[in-house]
Amino acid sequence: MTSTTTLPRPPAAAGSDRTPRERRAVPARRDIQVLRAVAVAAVVVFHAWPQALPGGYVGVDVFFVVSGFLITSHLLRHPPTDLRGLAAFWARRVRRLLPAAATVLAVTTVASVVLLPSHLLTQAARELLAATLIQENWQLAEQATDYLAADATPSPAQHFWSLGVEEQFYVVWPLLLAAAALVARRTGRRRAVAGVVVAAVTLASLWWSASLTAADPARAYFVTTTRVWELGLGALVAVVGARTTGAVRVRAAAGWVGLAAITWSAVRFTGETPFPGTTALVPTLGTVLVVASATDDVPGGLGSVLGRRPVVRLGDVSYGVYLWHWPLLVLAPFAVGAELTGWGLAGVVGVTLVLASASTRWVEDPVRHAPRLVGSLPRTFALGAVTAAVCAALAVGAGAVGSARAAHEEDLFARATSGQEPCFAAEAVRDPACDPVGDRLLVAPGVAAGDRSDLYADGCWNNTPFASRRTCTYGATDPAREVVLLGNSHAGQWQPALVGQVEREGWSLTTYLTSECYPVDVPVDVTRPSAVEGCSRWTRWALDEVVARDPDLVVLAARTFRPLLDVPQEAQRTQQRAAYGRLLDRLTSRGIPVLVIRDTPDLGDPAPDCVARERGGWRSCTRPADVAIEPDPLADAAADDASGLVSVLDLDHVLCWDGRCHDVVGGAIVYFDHGHLTRTFAQSLRPEVEAAVADRIRGSVRG
Repeated sequence: MTSTTTLPRPPAAAGSDRTPRERRAVPARRDIQVLRAVAVAAVVVFHAWPQALPGGYVGVDVFFVVSGFLITSHLLRHPPTDLRGLAAFWARRVRRLLPAAATVLAVTTVASVVLLPSHLLTQAARELLAATLIQENWQLAEQATDYLAADATPSPAQHFWSLGVEEQFYVVWPLLLAAAALVARRTGRRRAVAGVVVAAVTLASLWWSASLTAADPARAYFVTTTRVWELGLGALVAVVGARTTGAVRVRAAAGWVGLAAITWSAVRFTGETPFPGTTALVPTLGTVLVVASATDDVPGGLGSVLGRRPVVRLGDVSYGVYLWHWPLLVLAPFAVGAELTGWGLAGVVGVTLVLASASTRWVEDPVRHAPRLVGSLPRTFALGAVTAAVCAALAVGAGAVGSARAAHEEDLFARATSGQEPCFAAEAVRDPACDPVGDRLLVAPGVAAGDRSDLYADGCWNNTPFASRRTCTYGATDPAREVVLLGNSHAGQWQPALVGQVEREGWSLTTYLTSECYPVDVPVDVTRPSAVEGCSRWTRWALDEVVARDPDLVVLAARTFRPLLDVPQEAQRTQQRAAYGRLLDRLTSRGIPVLVIRDTPDLGDPAPDCVARERGGWRSCTRPADVAIEPDPLADAAADDASGLVSVLDLDHVLCWDGRCHDVVGGAIVYFDHGHLTRTFAQSLRPEVEAAVADRIRGSVRG
C-alpha cells in the first residue's frame, strides 16, 4: 500500500505552559528532542524523496509514542478531577496546537484558491474543512478505500490526518485517566489503576490494528482506533516511569538500539509493508526504548551524544516543519509550473525550515504563553472558536470558488462537445488535415477529472474485497444480440464507446467489472488474503455467468498491474499470458466470440493535474511511449489464439506518436486520472470500437 504520511509534533513536556522564565528552569529532555528531529526529518525526506527513504512514514509512529508519554506523564502528575481540571487540560492543548495550525490552514486555503484548478480546489476545500474540524483522518480513511481516489493528487491539507488522531486522543484520554483516578481513590493505588486502564486500551487497539490492517489496510492506516495503541505504548512508559538510575551502559545501549530500530524501519519498510498492525511495533518499541532509557545524563548515551543544538533546534520547531512542509510540496509545483526535482525540492525544504522557525517564534510561542490566555479559560476557548470559525469559513469559501469555476468550465465543455468543433479529440488523429496536438485546450482539467462513464454513477463496480456481485445492463430489454463487457476498470473505460452502438442496433450490453482484480484462474495479489480469495471467487462467478449467458460477443480488457500470488517476478508475464489463454479457451470452446481491446498507455501522473500545473501546457504533459505502453499479457494471449474467434483492437496510435504518449489529443484531455479514459475521449473512439465489434460479430461462426 502506497501510503501518504505526515507527522504531528507531540505536546510539550509537562510544565511547558508555565511562563517563559519558569519554562527555562525545566529544560526539555534532549533525547526526546532528538526523537522529534529524527522523526520529522524522516517524514520530510519520505515526502520529498520517497525513493531515498521508503519507510520514512514511521516518523509519525515515533511521534505518537512520544505524545502518549508526555501527555500521560502530565496527566498522572496533575490528574483532572473535575470539569475545571479537564477544561484546563484542553485549554493547554488549544493554546499549544491551534494558533500555528490555524495560520497554516488559512495561508494554505488562500494559496489553494490562487494556484489550484477547480477539481483540486474543491477537493482541497473539503479536506481543509475536515482538518479544521479535526476529522481529516476519517475523511482520508473513506477516500483511501476508493481505488480511483487513492491515486488522486493529494490535497495540501492531507497531512492533518495525524494531527487529527492526536487531537481526538487528547479529547478522550484525560477522561479515561480521570475515571481511573476516581476509582483509585478507593484503593489508594492511583498509578496501578491507571496502568491497568492504559494496558487494556493499548492491547485492545493493537489487536484491532492488526485485524483491520489485514482486512482493510487502506482504511486501517488512517483511523484513530488503529493508532491509539501507539500513543498507549508511550503512556505505559509514563506509568512505569523512565529509567533515570541504574546501569548506565544498559541505558546507553537501550537508547542506541531503539534509534537503530527506528532507522531500520525507515530504510527497510516500503509502501507495500502492511501497516500499522504489528509491523509498527518495530519503530514504536524502538521509541519506547529511547524514551524509557532517559540517556541525557549517560556518557555515550543517545541524548548526550546527539542532543546538540542543531538537532535540538530541529526538535523545537518540528511542529512548524510538520505544518508547513506538505502544503509547500503540494502547491509549489503549481506555482512554478513544473514538477519539483533536485534543487526545487531542496528549496522547499529550506523554505519549510524558515517558515517553521518564524511561526514557532512569532505565532506558536507567544500565543501559548500569553498571560491573558494562560490565566483565562474563557479567553482561550474563545480564541479556539474564533480561529476555527475563520478557517472553516475560508474553506467553505474556497469550495464555493471551486464550484463556480467548475460550472463555468462545464458551460465551455458543453459548447466544445456539441459536435460543431472540428478536429476534436480522436478526430484530430483520423483527419490528416488536423494537428493532433492543436493550439487550444477545449476541455478544462476540472471537467476532465470528473468526466467518467455512467458505470460510476450506476454502481456497476465490484470493489475490494470483491464480495459483491453487481452487474449493469444497457440497451434493449429484448435484445437482438447480447454483448458482455468483462474485466477491471480498464475494461469499464470502454463502456461509453460501446453503448451508442448497442442502443442504436437494439442490442444489450451487460457488465462484469471489478477494480484491480483481473479475470484469471490464478490468485491475484491484491494486497490482503480476504481480497485475494474474493478476487478468485468473483472471477469464477463472473466466468460461470458469462458462459451460461452465451452472449454474441465478449469485449475483454484489463490492466494487469497486480502480480500473481506466489509467482516469481521473472515468471509473472509468462504465467499471466498463459492464464489469459485459458480464459480465452474457455470462452471460444463454447463458440463465444471475443474482442480484446489492448490496454491503454499509462501516463504516470494524473493528466488533468499535469495540464493544470505545467506552464508549457499540455505540450509538456507527455511520457515516452516505451514507458507509457505497458506489457499486456491479455493482448499477447489473444494474438496466440488459433480458434478464429478472437480479435485484438489496438488504439495506441491514437494516443502515441513520435515516440511519446500524450495527455491531450485534439484539445481534449485523454484521461481523468493517470490511465483511465475520460467519457468524452472514449466516445470519440466510437468509430474504431464499433467497427471492431461489428467485424468480430460478423466474422464469428454464428454469422
